[in-house]
Amino acid sequence: MKPYRLLETSRKYTEYDMIQKHTGVPEFPDTRVHLLHAFLNMTDHDESVSHRGELFPLVAGIVQMAMDTHDMIDTLAVHQEEEAMRSRQLNVLAGDFFSSRFYELLAKAGEIEMISLLSAAICETNRLKMNLYHDVQSKHFTADQYVQSLTQLKMELFILFTPYISTEVSSLWQALLTDFSRAEILANELTRLHGEQGPFGSFALYQVLEHVQAQTKEHLVSDHVTVQQWNEWDQTYQITAHLRSELSSVLSNISQRLEQAGHAELQTEVLQLTDLYQALVLNQEQ
Repeated sequence: MKPYRLLETSRKYTEYDMIQKHTGVPEFPDTRVHLLHAFLNMTDHDESVSHRGELFPLVAGIVQMAMDTHDMIDTLAVHQEEEAMRSRQLNVLAGDFFSSRFYELLAKAGEIEMISLLSAAICETNRLKMNLYHDVQSKHFTADQYVQSLTQLKMELFILFTPYISTEVSSLWQALLTDFSRAEILANELTRLHGEQGPFGSFALYQVLEHVQAQTKEHLVSDHVTVQQWNEWDQTYQITAHLRSELSSVLSNISQRLEQAGHAELQTEVLQLTDLYQALVLNQEQ
């Protein structure tokens, strides 16, 4: 199996002085990219398409960064200080900049069909996001629905590469992509408790909303919640414990799938991707 170096490779396509200086950008989706790289490189490709094992995962990572960068844009802020406004504008431009790089890379490689497929996947992802924006307004939207919806969003771009993966392991690929996408969501939620919200809220928010009275719901949605309040809710509703348990369960699923698969090299490659999540579970248990 080819060695994985795409995190380093990606930097020459995603690091830009103006962006670095004035705004932050999301992390390269290294785990999902690494997983895709492992599966694409299980098959011996003929010489004419051998480049795909490196190109497709790199491009997928760049496109995901472009979409994640656009998600960082604060659409609610009308009156902003100059620096904040510049950061917002650069988030728009950075997302477009990353998108242009994926067109460039695929066009140079002659992979015109993949440009069309990725464009369709971007449209579908944005459609799912619009649906999710609508769903989170529902009084009955739950924490589990939140995790399931974000898992689908994280998978959407990467699942389109399934036809390029050996049919022998395509089912395993799809199952592990689901598992790792879910693990990424749960890990992110564990590291940003205490009221911090993402574009679609947070697991903690919906977990609390399932238990509180209507008046408190209005307060949670519209007002700033203190760290002390979130700590109290965390203790009352066992938010951290629930997330930790869910993450541990997903990691167990990954391990079991790989044991059943019988591909020793793939098992070694993929299991190392769980190290970060295993450490998070262990740290939370201490």
